Amino acid sequence: MGIKEKLIELGDAPRRSIITLRGVSELLVENCLGVSGCDEDVITLSVSGASVTIAGTPLMLESFGADGVKITGRIHSLTFEEE
Repeated sequence: MGIKEKLIELGDAPRRSIITLRGVSELLVENCLGVSGCDEDVITLSVSGASVTIAGTPLMLESFGADGVKITGRIHSLTFEEE
């Protein structure tokens, strides 16, 4: 297989999300596909093959962009549901 075929194969591969919890007050999610729900106590994110629900008080969606999602607040729990 040539380099062109390898690059096409890599481009078709699902991008894995990386979730980093810093203490109990900051969560970073790389390669997030979207925000499914958002309020002061619960934020639900779509990631490759799953959804991630973050519960806490009060939660703030600080940023959403090419670098990922940053959530701050007192984080109580994370729940993963495969799709």
